[in-house]
Amino acid sequence: MSDFAQNQPSSELPTPSWQNSFLHRLMLASLINQMENHLLAESSATQTLERWLRDHKLLGKQETLRAEREPDAQRICPPDLAAALDLPTPHTALNYRKIRLVSQGRTYSEAENWFVPQRLTKTMTEALEQTDTPFGRVVSPLRFTRQLIRRETLWSPLPELWEMQPYCQNQEQAEELLALPAHLFRHIALLRTHEGTPFSLVVETYTPQSFAFAPPAAP
Repeated sequence: MSDFAQNQPSSELPTPSWQNSFLHRLMLASLINQMENHLLAESSATQTLERWLRDHKLLGKQETLRAEREPDAQRICPPDLAAALDLPTPHTALNYRKIRLVSQGRTYSEAENWFVPQRLTKTMTEALEQTDTPFGRVVSPLRFTRQLIRRETLWSPLPELWEMQPYCQNQEQAEELLALPAHLFRHIALLRTHEGTPFSLVVETYTPQSFAFAPPAAP
């Protein structure tokens, strides 16, 4: 979706250890796929991301991600996405929220939410508008489910049809640091209450910081 945040080069490398070698690129491709599968299988992206970061020693056992809210953010929901909310009228109010999930100076994901305030409690709406609590935590009493609408690959460690290309890389190239972009992939999902009522659209864009750990040692 061209109207969301564009994939720009990152000013800081997630780790100095990942190199521009076929092996490290292959490792990253596998890890990105694994992380995406975890995210797609669970209802709460925040909890899934926290579990991934703890497993990879990027987050302490008692630490949680902090949401940094952009207080005055405004954005009209794209019509093709708004249709999924099954609004009673085209003019039904939609609230907007934009946050970053961060810890220790690293941004792990950026999220945009459009939600129907009439389908949430007043306490939930106030928390979303006045605090930095992650969206999933605020609405967890709804026992919500998550329906993927679209997934977008913004960058791949391996080029298209890499398996059909001859492998040729000198040692100097393989020892270069791998330049990673600002964003790796994006998920667009519809959230429904336990009863099945759609109440929110979320657009989550993930950064390379989730892979800021040293790669496994090659045999």
